[in-house]
Amino acid sequence: MLPIELLRVRISSKLNQIRPVFYDSQEKNQLLLVVKLVKMFEQMGTEGVSKAKLDENILEIEAKYTDYKLVRGICHLLEQRCVYALPGRTFPHGGNNNAMNAINLRRKIFEESSRNGYPATEDERKQILQKFATESNLTTDELEIAMWADLDKNKYLKNFESLSPLQLISWYNISILQSLLLNCVKLEFSVYGGFSWKKILRKIKQLGLMYFLYHENNLESEANQQTRNQEMVFNSKKDKRVICTVEGPLSIVRLTDKYGTAMAKLIPLIIFTDIWSIDAIILRKSISGVRKTYRFQISNKDKDLPLFDASKVQPQSESNMDSGLIYKNAIDNFDSIVEKKFMDKFLKFSIGWNLIREPDPLILSNGKAFIPDFVFEKYGIKVYLEIVGFWTSEYLKRKLEKIKDLLNTKSATSVGADLLIVANIDNYISENGDKIMIDSIFSKYIARNNLIFYKKDQIPFGPIIKYLKDIDSRIIDDISINFNNSIVKELESIIEDKQNKIIFLKQVSDKQNIPVESVLKTIRNLQSNNDASTTAIKNRLKGFLLLDNYLISNDKIDELLPELDKLKKLPDAVRFLGQNNIPEECITSLIPKIGFEIVWNGIDFNDALIQRKLIND
Repeated sequence: MLPIELLRVRISSKLNQIRPVFYDSQEKNQLLLVVKLVKMFEQMGTEGVSKAKLDENILEIEAKYTDYKLVRGICHLLEQRCVYALPGRTFPHGGNNNAMNAINLRRKIFEESSRNGYPATEDERKQILQKFATESNLTTDELEIAMWADLDKNKYLKNFESLSPLQLISWYNISILQSLLLNCVKLEFSVYGGFSWKKILRKIKQLGLMYFLYHENNLESEANQQTRNQEMVFNSKKDKRVICTVEGPLSIVRLTDKYGTAMAKLIPLIIFTDIWSIDAIILRKSISGVRKTYRFQISNKDKDLPLFDASKVQPQSESNMDSGLIYKNAIDNFDSIVEKKFMDKFLKFSIGWNLIREPDPLILSNGKAFIPDFVFEKYGIKVYLEIVGFWTSEYLKRKLEKIKDLLNTKSATSVGADLLIVANIDNYISENGDKIMIDSIFSKYIARNNLIFYKKDQIPFGPIIKYLKDIDSRIIDDISINFNNSIVKELESIIEDKQNKIIFLKQVSDKQNIPVESVLKTIRNLQSNNDASTTAIKNRLKGFLLLDNYLISNDKIDELLPELDKLKKLPDAVRFLGQNNIPEECITSLIPKIGFEIVWNGIDFNDALIQRKLIND
């Protein structure tokens, strides 16, 4: 990050807001500046100029620009990529370290001067220098350079690790953002995904900071009709962002940069996630010494978001990474072979539920995070899954405490999700020398349907799939009941149009934003019940054949029968029905329903025939 004195900001006293002056990569003059500075450092690295000459060149550039903080800030970053070396030769009595040689040489010269009485004349000084120059096999001029070789101004530029102008701009923008947060009193941020949260929360602990999580109150002031329908039917609500609050010092009177420096180190981890936002309170001191706080906000959705992509800049050290040179996403490795096997196998099932690894954290009663291993998602419903594998007894106890807290925390259930625990049955907790099996421990706090045990890295899928399918059935039944009137009204509207001879039930479900299975369930309920209030729609449905997720009118079938009677081969019948807009997925189901049977002469589809069913059938 940059020194605080090089921070450039814009302050809006009216809005009480502050914002760093980021480097504009689209501004031609600013782009020319970084191009010029990078080339200058590359040339000085090739020539091996002294540090004094390098500083002189920087001052010349500063004199040409009105904003010296900008030039000095960029050069400050570029100098971090410079490697300096000591000039001169290696001396006989000083080993191989030139810095140590210079120190030893000065000590000997000063000791000699002290013994002779400090030289008062130029001749006496030259005599002492000449003595040591002869011993060191140097000229007096070389000796004077060698005795001060360890000073910064006398070092020379040995190597400069170059970078592109855009990489430099992005690095500068990250650094100036970090510098602003050096005076941060309070930091709030949000990211997306458990993997991102896990890295950042781990870093917060490493930095000795305290955090607190909470859910944002409202993402949108009003929900549309489809969203309200979904919340009513699925008993779920739209996901709320998880906000993390990181507090600085309790008193701004005794503010130090310890907390600000730690908060600044979080910035690369936050801004290099896909979805993020930052909301900070910044303390500033005016020229008169008055302290005042300002608000700073930025997110990935900002239209004027500065260039932050420094992914191609390679850090020289861990400290460079913290300072904002680069942040690279770590490879998303699984925590255990059990997790990997589970995900690989589940993806082969086709049950309509999405499986997401490490979702956003669930919030415990103390504001800390619980990040489950997986979440199943469908219909806006989330079912979380936590795998408790082979760990120490202390780990199992901590895990159990979190799970117990989670089951009793209202904020954890506010997302409308269940929690499945998959535990290794071979684990146990030792208590007073006795082994207490893990199943007896978890069974005290977790419902039997939510508790699954496994052995030897093989998680049973039967109980999990059954649990998810039970949710499917319950949701479909509930929607069918709650949306019965809406579904009936929509069906009546479609059937009234005589042109609709083939009705795809999905057009009804899409309009109501509900599963097509619920529409199908409603139709079957209408066909089977004897409620007088539904007689009208039941009579209209009698004019249609329900086939898979389609309603095909009897009139349409009557139109097709004469031509279908003329056909003998199944491929010809399939082609004919398809040309008459019969959906491909239900053609082979339709043929037996309208008085025909399929005669298979082997396994080849092209050899199959169709014929009218016998009357006695």
